[in-house]
Amino acid sequence: MSAATRSATRAAFLFPPLDRRLGIPDRGASARLVKKACEANDAGSFEKAARLFQNFTGLRTTPKKIQLLTERVGAILARQREAATASYLALESRPEPPKAPLPLLVITADGGRIQTNQAAPDERWKEDKIGVVYDATPRPEVPKVEYQGPPPIARSIVATMDSWDRLGDHLSTLADQRSYTHAVDKVFVSDGATHLRSMRERCFPDAQFVLDWTHATEHVQQDAVAGFGPGPEADAWAEAQKDRLWTGRLHSFFTHLEKLSQRRGPPPKKAAPSDPRRILATDLAYFRTNRAGLQYPTFRQHGWPTGSSIIESTVKQLGKRVKGTEKFWSLPGAEQTLQVVAHLASTDGSWDRFWDAHPLTSAP
Repeated sequence: MSAATRSATRAAFLFPPLDRRLGIPDRGASARLVKKACEANDAGSFEKAARLFQNFTGLRTTPKKIQLLTERVGAILARQREAATASYLALESRPEPPKAPLPLLVITADGGRIQTNQAAPDERWKEDKIGVVYDATPRPEVPKVEYQGPPPIARSIVATMDSWDRLGDHLSTLADQRSYTHAVDKVFVSDGATHLRSMRERCFPDAQFVLDWTHATEHVQQDAVAGFGPGPEADAWAEAQKDRLWTGRLHSFFTHLEKLSQRRGPPPKKAAPSDPRRILATDLAYFRTNRAGLQYPTFRQHGWPTGSSIIESTVKQLGKRVKGTEKFWSLPGAEQTLQVVAHLASTDGSWDRFWDAHPLTSAP
């Protein structure tokens, strides 16, 4: 048999579904090649993944076959996630405690946007919800050195097209798997959105909340413009308020924000979202509600993160694969593909563990 014939024969067996449910024959190479086909999603689309797969293996395939494999593997990952969450919520199992307590475990969450193929225009863009759990070594602030916060050591990602409540269940399960109970410090970093606050209060009530510094300063800047209009006066006011926040002078911060809001006056009942009076009143309530997350000097003293750059970069990383004006997903297809790309983006070894545990992987 010629090399070309052997290659064609081998390629003919590459893309049945995974395991018996997916129809892959018991050949050692099959699972390894399916893994490579899924990993090719890093290229950014099924079309690019098919080309990358060919570069990886020298074997030709089609974007549709890459899509089918990705969705089928994603379906298995989703079932495993659902089973783990059900077990966690039923208190059926708990992971073994670590040999040494984790000094710091950080939880964070946010959402992106995916374009679906649903017929109703107002239902086309749907939100994908993403959560991250990572461990870190605290880095207390050093005087006269710009504060950076602790970098992540190992990042675990969970993603879903389901509700924020369901993401909270999955994120709680993931945190438990990462020894949340045994962590010395537990921190939840996010913006102050209502859905994130509700999830945090329900799922992580014992974690210290940190309001993402970037979001806090964005609100301060928009308040300055609402109060003074764009210009030097607004910029000077904003910088003064940021300094009060950063140094923990919260009473002074709230006093200045309240005075600015009072000067503009209360918003009418039907005030537009862009009305400066509504902006100031809304942001005043925002900062009051999230006051527990404004203790930035304390956070820096402990060496905790003050920003949510990890979740922001994760949302962007997953978005490069699933977001786009020319990408139209079915909701099941989006959910399944998210499982694959979330595992690929994780740095906790979960992707390799999934394949190490698969019986086909170790076949000769």
